[in-house]
Amino acid sequence: MNKIRYAEKNFLCDYDLSLEFFNELGININDISPLRNVFVMSTDNGNKILKKTEYDEEKLILINECLQYIKNNYNNIISYNKFKNGLTYKKWKGELYVVMDILDGREACFTNPLEIKLCAENVALMHKASKGLREVLQSEQNKDLLDESLENKFQRAYDELTFFKELVRNYKYKNEFDNLFITHVDKYLSDIINVKASLSKSKYKDLRADGETVALCHNDLAYHNFLIKKEEVNIIDFDFLTLDLRVLDIGDFILKCIKNSAFDIDKMLLAIDSYEKVTPLKREEKEILYILLAFPKDFYIISRDYYYKRKRWEYEVYLNRFKSKLNNEQFRKDFLEVYKRLIDIKEIEI
Repeated sequence: MNKIRYAEKNFLCDYDLSLEFFNELGININDISPLRNVFVMSTDNGNKILKKTEYDEEKLILINECLQYIKNNYNNIISYNKFKNGLTYKKWKGELYVVMDILDGREACFTNPLEIKLCAENVALMHKASKGLREVLQSEQNKDLLDESLENKFQRAYDELTFFKELVRNYKYKNEFDNLFITHVDKYLSDIINVKASLSKSKYKDLRADGETVALCHNDLAYHNFLIKKEEVNIIDFDFLTLDLRVLDIGDFILKCIKNSAFDIDKMLLAIDSYEKVTPLKREEKEILYILLAFPKDFYIISRDYYYKRKRWEYEVYLNRFKSKLNNEQFRKDFLEVYKRLIDIKEIEI
């Protein structure tokens, strides 16, 4: 059983684990134990996951519909159990809960090239199975559910970092995190200006209009969301799914594979090659991938989370993670230069 972190313990305290609640679920519980931010339940009908969600009924219904669509052609993903009323969620004291069957396997290890290969292939299979989903949802809801554009996301990151910069500059007393932030923020603001310019010159808008390059994106392809048993991979936790360019998911997966291994270019190439064994990528998509990896996501996210207090981390946790990300910067820059040469991009300067 994985060790439960402090922030997850706080979140788990918000669960209602009363007998009345379990009676409402209609599940006979034999045992229950915490795992990350969910509970594992031993029931008369096998082991299951109990999860309290942080989104509304509309989002839950959308997630379930997307998962069911994918399962028509790719079955290796989590799905929600149905309750007696036919719904896939239970509303209880103002909170929404879902129950899922446990998928067999252990968490992936991104230091193992074979497991990177297996995970990349399954990401491609998942994307391939979602072909046509955008059109189905558009027909049902009479609107395009394509996610917010990268232009908007990059601009928001720039605006927020600028806001934090002005905020911290006016602090009378600055801690070590503040001083590190002020020292480095201008360089990362410059990076965002460059990626915005590169995006405007790319085929990004054309790719978003192309049904072949849009897929269901998982958006959190971390090692713990892949469960591996022998050579079979299951993908779990679709809380952050969107409809968008598939290359956004590929970029997310690659970044999670390489950022803790000095931005190893060989791991990236392995991931791309494994993905393309299932479905090839266009050159224009590989150029967008470069732009995504050139965006200073790590610096932005840790700064945003710290100054907005979005996570219940101790100060030392924030500081150590911030230092780790800053120490990776030269590896990131070297990696980008190598990748730019490999795909022969001359017009982009980061």
